[in-house]
Amino acid sequence: MCALHKHETIFQHLQQAIKRGSFKQGGKLPSEIALARKFGVSRPTVAQALRELQRLELVERHPGSGSFVKRTPLSTGTLGLLAEGLGRTEVMEPISAEIARAARLTGWDVLIGTAIADRPPDIIAREWSGRGVAGVFFAPLEHHPVRTGVNRALVERLRHQGLAVVLLDRDVEEFPARSDCDLVAMDDFFAGFDLAAHILDTGAKRLVLLARPEYPATTNLRLSGARAAVERVENARIDFVVAHPEDETRMRKMLAKTKPDAVICSNDATAAALLQTCARLGPAVVSRKMKFAGFDDVRYASLLTPPLTTMRQPCEALGIAAVETMLGRLRQPQMPARRVLLRADLVARASTLA
Repeated sequence: MCALHKHETIFQHLQQAIKRGSFKQGGKLPSEIALARKFGVSRPTVAQALRELQRLELVERHPGSGSFVKRTPLSTGTLGLLAEGLGRTEVMEPISAEIARAARLTGWDVLIGTAIADRPPDIIAREWSGRGVAGVFFAPLEHHPVRTGVNRALVERLRHQGLAVVLLDRDVEEFPARSDCDLVAMDDFFAGFDLAAHILDTGAKRLVLLARPEYPATTNLRLSGARAAVERVENARIDFVVAHPEDETRMRKMLAKTKPDAVICSNDATAAALLQTCARLGPAVVSRKMKFAGFDDVRYASLLTPPLTTMRQPCEALGIAAVETMLGRLRQPQMPARRVLLRADLVARASTLA
């Protein structure tokens, strides 16, 4: 067998192995000595085969380190987005739209799915795998009696199907625990800090953070941030109240007990309900100087009476960051989990400025 034939045999063997995925992108090939022994040829013959692979941009050769499979740009394909309540809540809709837009710019399509709370995780995962997606953006369940277990199970089953997972808005674990998933979200701690700091700057000293029962873990982060802001102001305090804002009797008792200058609600929907309740209770119970605020800046926040101060979700930036994080996970499946937390913008309106 001539030397040319030998080097072509080695070249074809390595080329097929790379295309099959036997060597991962960025992975190191066997050394020239190891290949020479395997094929019973000289090192110059092996080097000739490796140079041909390098010419075709299949490998990179680094003197002193060896030969490595060259990383290639991700091919385009399809990604999935799974979130409960799309069409009923305003927060995830603009974020989902921005993810789809950012994905299209990189050549990827996004399939969007809903209604996940009442279906077995293994069935959901198999369906997404069957739809040919490479990865799934997942906004974990908020309002479910055993949400942590359901969220964990779904992530596990998606991964079992070989799908990359990037969490949106919140972790599958309850604060302060963390999962080993990539997460892209608004920085809820600093959102709470910035909103409370703004209210304290207006002269308020007695704050309440109000959340509905079964509130999501993001509320704990917002409360932690608000407490950090309060600790910086002498004689200021913040109480955490869990109750339904529509409950007039409960709200009357809460206001009488805490005597707040301001109520920060865990989101804009809770703030809207509280404002309606306070209007029914009237000025004998609710001071006209009381301040109100929320989170998310949903569409109707500026239409409330008074217009609501809130923290605006950075939807466009979240969409771009989510796609970049997903593509990074697909390129390097073994890299450590990343948490991409983006600062929210304060939108100050009459509810805290009057």
